[in-house]
Amino acid sequence: MPQLHIDEVYPKESVYPMVVSFQNGYITQKFKTSDCVLLEDEKTGKKTVATELCDLIYSGEEEQEELGRTLILARDKTTGKVRLIEVGNVELKPCLQTNLDATEVMENSYLELSRKFGSKKHKQIMEQREKLKINVDTVTEQMQNVTESVTEDQLDLSSYNKNDSDEFYIPPINREATKVEDVYDIDSILTPEQREKIYSEIQGTNYLTELHPFLKSMATKDLSEKQTVLLVYAQTLLQLYATLMKDINRKNFAACPYSVTLNDIVLKNFLSNANGKRGRSPQFKDKSLCHALVFILLLNNYKFNFNDLCQELKLTQRTVTSKVALTGATLVTVGTKKMAHLKLPLSRPALRRKSTKF
Repeated sequence: MPQLHIDEVYPKESVYPMVVSFQNGYITQKFKTSDCVLLEDEKTGKKTVATELCDLIYSGEEEQEELGRTLILARDKTTGKVRLIEVGNVELKPCLQTNLDATEVMENSYLELSRKFGSKKHKQIMEQREKLKINVDTVTEQMQNVTESVTEDQLDLSSYNKNDSDEFYIPPINREATKVEDVYDIDSILTPEQREKIYSEIQGTNYLTELHPFLKSMATKDLSEKQTVLLVYAQTLLQLYATLMKDINRKNFAACPYSVTLNDIVLKNFLSNANGKRGRSPQFKDKSLCHALVFILLLNNYKFNFNDLCQELKLTQRTVTSKVALTGATLVTVGTKKMAHLKLPLSRPALRRKSTKF
């Protein structure tokens, strides 16, 4: 081995060579020169090297040498002179994208590995899981389109304010009345103007032929204008109580075909309306039956045959009993039959829990 004589030593200056190594590989003979960027931190003075190789950014910070120095030996082939040059050491690392969620990166990596190396069944599971992923932007756009078409309807909620109390099911009642005639005020059920208009509308119609069998016996009497209107009102509510919702939701449905005024009153007070669609909760259905029972009491001298009513309406006595008690009437036994009788003092219905079936 020939002996070399070092002619000159070059220590580090402001700019000096760097010995570069790569974290994920080694430089081969096929390596081509590439431009690099040398950056220096103004506060600490540390230098950073960055370059681009194969569409990937590599960067690394100069390593600090506290216990020694790195020197390279350079020999001039022409003159044969040898020099020692102090250099720095840098390990370049690939700069990966760091703005992805760690969970998302793991899922994507797991998905790629499953596609390439997983079993057939596992691939099917991963493909199914990939299909179930929701595109947040697409869902957001769909929700915006839906909310744009949403409209607000101002509903009359006055009829709902007492649906948790017994007073919701019956007309206005005076439980402190001293006479049975004052328990229910007909003027509070229908105003004189409404009664007069309804009476004029039903004149000349065949409402008598369409009466419920239980009400026909009352129609044989000489009825006043008030009683005639109440009779048609009771018939309308009994018919509504027995009508199915699929028939009520039809466009041509009319609760009372003989009077437009009474038809509007019934649809407004005994059915709900949301976005132009009719509805009927169990409370509204019971309300129509309770009102009809009150009108029957007012028409038939404050009493009626309880057994015949249940038979004609095809309802169980247990169902009708709770409704009769709510009106203030009392069930009394006359011979072999029961009679519902509105008399003083009024019958008060037993307190019911909200969970109890009415």
